[in-house]
Formats: sequence, C-alpha cells, structure tokens
Amino acid sequence: MEESQESTIKKAQKGDDDALALLLKTHYESVYRFLVKITLNPEYARDLTQDTMTKAIVGIQSYNRKKAKFSTWLFQIATNLFLDKKRKKKHEDQYVQMQKLQWSMKQEANDDWMDVQQVLAKLDEKKRIPLLLKHYYGYSYEEISQICQIRVGTAKSRVNSGLELVRKELSGNEPRE
Repeated sequence: MEESQESTIKKAQKGDDDALALLLKTHYESVYRFLVKITLNPEYARDLTQDTMTKAIVGIQSYNRKKAKFSTWLFQIATNLFLDKKRKKKHEDQYVQMQKLQWSMKQEANDDWMDVQQVLAKLDEKKRIPLLLKHYYGYSYEEISQICQIRVGTAKSRVNSGLELVRKELSGNEPRE
C-alpha cells in the first residue's frame, strides 16, 4: 500500500473528514465501474456506489489495513450490498406475485385470507415474524435465524408453535399461549 494512502486512512479513522472525503473520492470511480459491470445497469450502480460510500463512512473505524487493501474493503462492501439488495428484490418479487395471486382469487378465498390475517394479528411478534418469513416469503430456517437474530432451533420452534396456534384458531379451538 502506498505510504500517502496509509497516512490518509489513519487520519480518516481518527475523524479527519477531509482525509475520508479524499479516500472516497479517490476510489469512487473504480467502485462505480465495478458495480456497473456486475449490475449491468449504470443508474443502479450509481445508487449502490452511493450506498457503498455511506457504509464506508459509517464503518471506517472497522477497516483493518492488515487484512485487506482499502479498495478491496470497498469492493467487499459493494458486493455485499449488491447481493443483499438482490436477495431482498427476490423476496419482494415473490411478495408481489403473492399479492397478484390474491387479487386474482375469488372473494371467498380473500375472505379466508382475511381470517388468516386476523389470526396472525393475535400472534406474538416472536412467533408471527418467523411464521410469515417461512410460510409466506419462503425463507429457510437458517435465513430466518439470521433475520431474527435467533438460533436455527429457535426459528423452527417459533414457526411450528405459531403454525399450531394459527391452525387451532382457524379450526375454532382456543389456542394455548
């Protein structure tokens, strides 16, 4: 690593806004070009580049010069942002498809969904969120555990107990809490 860049990084990590601005300005174009290549969309790449720079500003203290070059660190942030947004978009697309499917259903089916929504509203968030993530959005238990910051076994347990409560409520039996 070039001596002046290392010095600039140290200053930025100590709170020197000018040094941080210089670092980001120096690397902005290369991060943007990288993101254009992986997104194939200049406008989306520009948005991701801005998000990357924002994350770098917030996380400059976590940058470790001994582990990676500064450019590598920025590219890692950019790649993670791209993959995260891609995953979110996939799940959003699934949600939109479910919404379209609901609109195309007959009124009786919509009434059934309204009943399910009312039952879901009665569930504790600790059970409702994992249940929705699993059965509505199709997340794996591992993904649910990451999203909810719980263990995989806990995710399974909450999904199963939530599902049991929903089934009991919809069948007319009183659920036990």
